[in-house]
Amino acid sequence: MKVVIDTDTAGDDTISILLALKWPNVDVLALTVVAGNVEFSHEVKNALYMVENFSEKPIPVYPGARRPLLKQWAYADYVHGKDGMSDHGFRPTRLAPEKKHGAQALVELAREHPGEITLVAQGPLTNVALAMMLDEEFPDNLKELVIMGGYADGYGNVTPVAEYNFWVDPDAAKMVFNYWPRDKKPLVVGWDITLKHALVYEEEHRVISSWGTKEAEFFVKVNQKPMEFEKKTFGIPASTHPDAITMAIAIDRRVAKRVEERYVEVEEREGPTRGMFIVDHAGVLGQEPNARIVYEADGNLFKKMLFSVLRGKPGEVE
Repeated sequence: MKVVIDTDTAGDDTISILLALKWPNVDVLALTVVAGNVEFSHEVKNALYMVENFSEKPIPVYPGARRPLLKQWAYADYVHGKDGMSDHGFRPTRLAPEKKHGAQALVELAREHPGEITLVAQGPLTNVALAMMLDEEFPDNLKELVIMGGYADGYGNVTPVAEYNFWVDPDAAKMVFNYWPRDKKPLVVGWDITLKHALVYEEEHRVISSWGTKEAEFFVKVNQKPMEFEKKTFGIPASTHPDAITMAIAIDRRVAKRVEERYVEVEEREGPTRGMFIVDHAGVLGQEPNARIVYEADGNLFKKMLFSVLRGKPGEVE
C-alpha cells in the first residue's frame, strides 16, 4: 500500500512513522510536516531524522503549514520535550527538506497516484485543509484519509472537551469534515482509543529496552518524557500511542474492531469548547454521516505489530 504521512513530528508521531517505514509492503511516498506539537523546525528535523535512520530508501520531507489557519495555539513540548524527542540530543540529520510546500506536495502526490494513496493525518489538519482549497479534486484522488484526532467518548486531553490536534486547528478540522466527499468518509481514530488500547506500560518499556535493537533503543528514549508526563499528570504509568495505533489501523484494518458511520462536527469558536469533537452517536440531528468512527480496537494486535518492529522482525505477529 502507498502511504503519505502528515505529521507534527514529536513523540509518538515518530513511532507511527517507524511502524510505516518498517512494515512489509508499505510504501511511504512522503512525509509532510504541519504546525503542532513543538517548534516547527524541530518537527522538520525529527521527520528527516526518521528517514535518515530508519528508511531503506530516500523519502522526501515537505514542510507545510507553520501555523493553524486562524487560531493561536500552544506547543505540547511539556509532553514531548523542547525538541519533540525527549531532549536526548539525537544526532542532527544530514538530510535537507524539500522546498515545495507540504499542501502542494499532497495535491501533486494524489494526482500522480490517483486512488492509490492512504493519507494518514496524525497532526492538526491544516495541510489537509489547504490541499482541499488548492484542488477540489484532492479528496477524490486519494484512496483514503485516516485521521488521528477527536474522540468518541467526549473526553479531551488538552482541555476537558478537546483533543490536541483538533484544538490546535479546529477551523481546518471543521472544513475537512464539512466538505470531504460523503462517499469517501474519513476514518477517525480518537484519543479514547489510545487510552483503551494503545498504552505501553513501564514494565513493557523495561522489556523493550532489553531487546537490543536500534528500534527498541529509540522507542525507549523518545518516549521517556511522555511517559513521565502521563504518570505525573494522569496517574498512568505508560506511554501513549495515538499515532502509532492510527497507523496500525491504516495498515491492517483488523486492528479496528468496530467502526460506525456517524455525523460529526468540530467546534471552532474560541472559548472552553474550542476543538470539541461532536459525534452524533444516536443520529438525533438527522444529518447524513460524514465520518467513520473507530469505537473499539484490538490492542493486542496493535502491540504485536509494534513490538515486532521494535524487535527488528516487522510483520511477525503470530
